[in-house]
Amino acid sequence: MNTEDKELFAKMYQEYQEVLRKIAYKNDIPPDYIDDVVQDTFVAYAHYKYDLNLPPNRKKLLLAKILKSRCMDYHRRMRHVASEEVEVEKESADPGASAGVSYQSLPDFVVSKERCLAILEEIDKMPENWREVAVLRLIEGRPTREVCQMLNISEKACYSRVSRIRKYFEDLFKKDSWP
Repeated sequence: MNTEDKELFAKMYQEYQEVLRKIAYKNDIPPDYIDDVVQDTFVAYAHYKYDLNLPPNRKKLLLAKILKSRCMDYHRRMRHVASEEVEVEKESADPGASAGVSYQSLPDFVVSKERCLAILEEIDKMPENWREVAVLRLIEGRPTREVCQMLNISEKACYSRVSRIRKYFEDLFKKDSWP
């Protein structure tokens, strides 16, 4: 991103972030997660290099559509996490067994524009088969079945790649040198 684009992006963020927060709230996103969902919306906008010079009404509409998709992803993820927690409680007698940091998705970690850009750079460096899954599943939030059909891979392969990507980012996020 050149300096002019960075300025346009910052201006767009300042102009629309409050509206997006309100939309996220109306879509039942808990207050503690609203910033994550809004950040993820801007990450997706930057990743797909949408035109920063779109007319304001089109830009707002595009951001709102991306945000609503992220809201649906959040609710799906929370249903999935809740069901996993029930399973873990049933299986684990040791309450300390699951200690440690766990990032369910990129929006759980993204808190600054610098981190957004660093995550996108890391995704660009990934092998193609990981990069495709990371973009379609983790950034765009597409359902696993759809990703599998698009890439012509099995669900097991998709789950495996997502797991490896998450582990990669989890290890990366633990480093002190990470932005």
